[in-house]
Parts: sequence; C-alpha cells; structure tokens
Amino acid sequence: MTFSVTFLPRGLTLTVNPNETIMQAAQRQDFILARACDAGTCQLCEATMVEGRVSIKNRKEVICANKNTPAKIYPCIAIPQQSIHLEVRNVLSPGELPIKEIHAQIKSVQQVSPDVKRVTLRLPAGKKLLFHPGQYLEILLADGMEAAYSIASAPNKDRTLELHIRANLESESYLHLEPLLLQGSILPIRLPKGTVTLHKLTSAPQIVFVAASTGYSQVQSMLQGLLETQDSRSVHVYWGARHPEDLYLHQRATELAQNHNQVSYTAVVSDEPDYWTGRTGLVHNVVLEDLQLFEQAMFVLCGSPAMVYAAYDDFIKKGIQPEQIISDVFDYAPRPAS
Repeated sequence: MTFSVTFLPRGLTLTVNPNETIMQAAQRQDFILARACDAGTCQLCEATMVEGRVSIKNRKEVICANKNTPAKIYPCIAIPQQSIHLEVRNVLSPGELPIKEIHAQIKSVQQVSPDVKRVTLRLPAGKKLLFHPGQYLEILLADGMEAAYSIASAPNKDRTLELHIRANLESESYLHLEPLLLQGSILPIRLPKGTVTLHKLTSAPQIVFVAASTGYSQVQSMLQGLLETQDSRSVHVYWGARHPEDLYLHQRATELAQNHNQVSYTAVVSDEPDYWTGRTGLVHNVVLEDLQLFEQAMFVLCGSPAMVYAAYDDFIKKGIQPEQIISDVFDYAPRPAS
C-alpha cells in the first residue's frame, strides 16, 4: 500500500512505496530535498510533521503527530505508515530549479520595433545559472518593485540572456526600468521563475505555440531548446500582433521554419494594412480555423491575461481539453474562484 506525502506550505505531493523512506521516494520522483548523511545525523533534512505517523528506519520507533502536537522528523530515515503532511524548507518539485539573485550587465540594446527593445544581458564570469527554456526572470527595481520578462534565449555557454521589452507607459515598473535600459547598465535580477517550460511538454506528440506581441519571447526560448536537442516533433508557431511591424522578429521566425521541416510558422495581423497578404484576425481564432491539424496537441498560450483567457475559453468551447492548454498566466494571474 502506498501513502502520500504533502509538503507544506506549497502543497506539493509525492507517493511513497511500502518500506521506502520519504527521501528515497523524493529521489525516485525527481523531487529535491536538502540531504547529506542519509542517516538522520546531520539534521540537514529536518522537517516538521504536522499530521501522520512514520516509523524510523532500522529502529523500533514510531513517531505520530497531529495539528496540536507536531513532531520533528528526518525524511532520510522516516518511513510513512499513513499519509502525512510535512512542513519542509526549500523543496523543489520535478524539473524545478533553485531561484537565485544576481547582477547582470546590459551587453546590448536594439530597437526592433517602434515599441520593443531587444536587450541582451551578460552574467558575471563564473556565475552559472540554470533555467529551463520558457522560464522568466524578474528585474529588481527600487522600492521593492519588480518587472517580469520571459527569457527569450535558451541556456547557452556565453552567459547571455535575451529579453524582449515592450514599452508600456501605463506600467509603473516600466517607467522605473526604461532609464536603465542602456548598454553597460547593471541590473539586479532574480531567476528562474515560471512553470511553463519544455519540461511540461515532454509527452506532447504535437506542440502549438500561440503568442501575442512580446509573448513570442517565451516561444523563441522553447523553440531554441527543442531544436538544440534535435527534437523531431511537429511544432506550430502562431504569432499575432496588431500591425505587421509589431512582429519584430518576423523574418527570423520565417527563416527558422524554412530551415527546419518540423516547424511551421503563421503570422497573424489584426489591424491589417492593404499590403499585408498573410492571415488576419485574432491569433487564437486563426488557430481554431486550423484546428483539424492538431488532434493531440499541447497548446502553449503566451501573452497577456486577457488574450490567454479569451483563447482558453474559445478553445474549450471547441472541444480542446483543459489539460491540453498551459500558460504562465494561470499561475501569476489566476481567475477569481466562482
């Protein structure tokens, strides 16, 4: 009989087999807990059991706990005798990476459209930071303010990160950031953040990226990650914007699709001028027009909350299952419970 272990306060859950310690179960399922001795002596993995019962490996000892009488245990030697709840510091779920704060220098700033800057950051020598393609970072500004941007590049050896920063004069954080967007400036950043990464797409037979405006930055990172690993799955990229010039890397996206047979790229413009000959309308509606092509696809929505939820609602109406749709918006801007 298996039992569950719930890590508080995050609510992460793993399953434990009979006679298996919590630490062994965590390693088997790719959770990361602090560990060293695996004998309960270093106390590095100490946790507080707030509910449940465990036996202690190689000892005739049982520890019980409830909300009124919590107990300290060591996951490396604790074997659950029922489902338990643990308060644990710094537990990482499968695929999750530790978050760090670091200072990065702006290597270059390129104006790629009337309101979008392509900013390249260089990390300090000797500072290797791990992140998954698709994650984002936070730029730490004065007075505790933060500005979040998708990392538009995949991990690389030259310690650079690419950001696509759109001017938004209604955003207080952008108004604080804009004067700092100069070559040579030093920016404190926190990363990696976000759960919508290639790690979530490992079992998807097809991938459909649906991006609006600078939402393409997240797509670009994941595309690079897929191509660098020579992933052969079918990938479809839909990138929507109001005007053709807002598709600030349109030529690069076009060439990428031309050079990789498994990648298709569709540009969509909603306020089309006379010279535009491509697809028109809202980007997610264009995806729905092509829906017969994507019977088993995973849909990755990259854009503003308004765009993501409009697309989500219309996709569900057309029969796409909720588990086929992922977006960081669901985490940082969840809908109020009805």
